[in-house]
Amino acid sequence: MRKHAAPLPWNAFRPMLAPVLALVLALLLAACAAPRQPLNPSSPFRLTIAHVNDTHSALEPAEENLTLDVDGQRQIVRARLGGMPRLKTGLDALRATGGNLLVLHAGDAVQGTLYFNVFAGQAEFDFLNRLGLDAMCLGNHEFDRGPEHLGRMLALARFPVLASNVDASAEPALSGRIGSYVIREYATPGGVERVGVIGSSTTATPLMTMSVGRVRFLDPAPAIRAAVAELAAQGVNKIVLLSHNGYDVDQHLAKNVPGLDVIVGGHTHSLLGDRAALAGLGLKPAGPYPTEVKGPDGRAVLVVQAWKWGEVLGALSVEFDARGRIAGHSAAPKLLVSEPFRMGPFTVDPASQDGRAIRAAVEASGAASVAQGDPEFLALLAPYAEKIAAFQSAPIGGTGGGPGGETGRGATLRVDLLRGTKTDPGPLVADSYLAKVPGAQIAFVGAGGIRRDLLAGPVTLGQVMGVLPFGNTLVAMDATGTQIKDVLEDAVEFRIATRPPENGDLRRIAVIHTAGLTYVIHPERPKGSRIDGLTLRLPNGTTAPLDPAATYRLVTNSFLAGGGDGLASLKNLSQNRVDTGFLEHDALAEHLAALGAKGEIAPPAGPRVVIELPQSRKGLGQRSSLEAWKRWEWAAAA
Repeated sequence: MRKHAAPLPWNAFRPMLAPVLALVLALLLAACAAPRQPLNPSSPFRLTIAHVNDTHSALEPAEENLTLDVDGQRQIVRARLGGMPRLKTGLDALRATGGNLLVLHAGDAVQGTLYFNVFAGQAEFDFLNRLGLDAMCLGNHEFDRGPEHLGRMLALARFPVLASNVDASAEPALSGRIGSYVIREYATPGGVERVGVIGSSTTATPLMTMSVGRVRFLDPAPAIRAAVAELAAQGVNKIVLLSHNGYDVDQHLAKNVPGLDVIVGGHTHSLLGDRAALAGLGLKPAGPYPTEVKGPDGRAVLVVQAWKWGEVLGALSVEFDARGRIAGHSAAPKLLVSEPFRMGPFTVDPASQDGRAIRAAVEASGAASVAQGDPEFLALLAPYAEKIAAFQSAPIGGTGGGPGGETGRGATLRVDLLRGTKTDPGPLVADSYLAKVPGAQIAFVGAGGIRRDLLAGPVTLGQVMGVLPFGNTLVAMDATGTQIKDVLEDAVEFRIATRPPENGDLRRIAVIHTAGLTYVIHPERPKGSRIDGLTLRLPNGTTAPLDPAATYRLVTNSFLAGGGDGLASLKNLSQNRVDTGFLEHDALAEHLAALGAKGEIAPPAGPRVVIELPQSRKGLGQRSSLEAWKRWEWAAAA
C-alpha cells in the first residue's frame, strides 16, 4: 500500500505566501480603482440600432399602395410590405455586416390581425423570440386583454420588456416582469462597451385599452431621468430611450431629459425618412430619419421611428467617442418589400418586363429593398397561417353564404377605403352599427378603432376583422342632444391634449365617425365651444338640427362606451343602456353583404365631419376632415 507523506504545517507556507498575497491584493485594488472605460479610450465605438414598432400581430405581409414611375408613367402598384419572414431577411442582412447590433421593438407587438384573435400572442412572441430582440418596451395594446393575459405573454418573452414609468408592483400578474432599463455589453478591440436601454410607455394607456388593473402609469420624464442617473452611476455613458409615447412626445423628451443619445419610438406609426426618396414611392414622411433634437445639455439627440406593422426596418448607425458622445451617424431605414406586385386585380409576374420594371422603380427610390422572406420563418408561419386560412379567405356574401347569409353576388368594393381620406371606412362602419341595432338613430365610431384600410375588390372576413380586430360589442343607450355634444367635446379634448395630431397639424385630428349625425369641429377654440353644426340625418334623407333637450338612441362600441379614449361622459350615460352582445365585426360583415347583394359598394356620401380653422392659420381655411388627403398624411394610431 502506498503511503502518503504527512502534510506540512501551515506555518511552513507563510514565508512563501506573503509576497504572493501582497501582489494579488495590489492587482485587485488597482482593478477596482480603474475607471470602467474601454482599454483604448481613443477608439470610437460604432453601434447599429435595428428597430421596429407597432407590428400589431402582422405576421404576414400587408398590401400598401405605392405610386411609382414605371416606364415613364406614374402608376399605382400594390406592394407586399413587412411580415415576420421578410423582417428576418432584413435583420439577417444587417447581422451579416458583422458590426455591433442592437435590436429593439418599441411596443404594440400584438392586436390587429386574426393571429392575435386566434393565438392570443403566442405566435407573435414565438417570432419575436426568434428575431433575437435585445429589448422591447410596453405598448398600450399589450394591455388589451388585461394584466393577467399580459403576464402570460411576458412569460413567453426571451428578452427584457421595459417601461421605467410603469409601476406594476400592485398587480401580481405583472410584478417583477417589467424592468426600467437593461445594459447591453459589446466586446471590442479596445475593451467592453456598455449601452443602456431605458423603456417608457404612454401614460394614456388606461384610457386606450380595456383594463390595466392596478398598474400605475407615471410621468415619463422623471422616471427616465432617474434611470439615466442610475446608468450613469454604473459608468454607462451611451443611452437609448425605447419609447412608446409617440413622435411629438419623443421630441419633447429629447429636449427636456438630459443624458439621452437616441430615442427609438413608436405609438404614432410615424413614417420618417428622406422626403425625395419616399416621394419616389408616393409616400410623404412626417419628418427626417433621424430627427435631430437639441437636448437640454446642448447635445444632439437622434429620434427615430419605423412606421408600422413591420413594414419598415429602421437602421441607425451611431459612432460614439470615448466620452460616450455622438461623433457621427448614418441612416439606412428600408421599406421591406417582397414580390409579387399587383396592378389592379392582376398579379404581376416578377420575371416579366412589368415585374422587372416595378422592382427597378422601387429599388431606385433608395428607400426600399426587395427580397423574399426567410425560408425558415416561412415554414414556421405555415401551420399558424393554415389554422386561420378559413377565416382569412371566407367571402363576405356571395354564393354559399357569407357572414351575412346572402347568396349570389358577393361584397365587392368599387374603390379603396383608406383611413384619413375622403373614402375613410369609418362612416361605413358607423352605418353598420345603425343597421345592426333596431331603433338606433346615431352611431359613434372612434378613428383609432379602425385598424386597416379596405382595398377595392372582393371583401373577405379576414379583411373585415383586420379593420375591426378588437372583438368589441355594440352598446346602445339613450342620450340627450346636450349629452351627445358633450361626448364629442370630450373626444376632441382627448385628441388635442393626449393624442395630438402629428406635428400639431389640427387638420389631421382623429375624429369620431358618425352615422345619423353630422357636425363641425373648431379645434382652436376652448373646450366646450369646439363642436357645433350638429345636424340629425333622418332615414328619409332629410335633416334637422339636433335638439339639445330631445332624447336620441345612440349606439357605439363597448370600448368607447366604457370610457375609452377619454370619453368619461359617454361611460356615464346609463339611461336604457344595453350591451347588445352583437360583435362589431359581425355587424360590418353583414352590412357589407347586404350592400354587396345590390351591386358594387361605394363609400357613403359625405362629409359627415368638418374641421374648421381660421383663414389666418397658414392660409388653410376650412376643410373637411375627410377630404382626399393621401394615405400617409393621416396619423391613425390609437
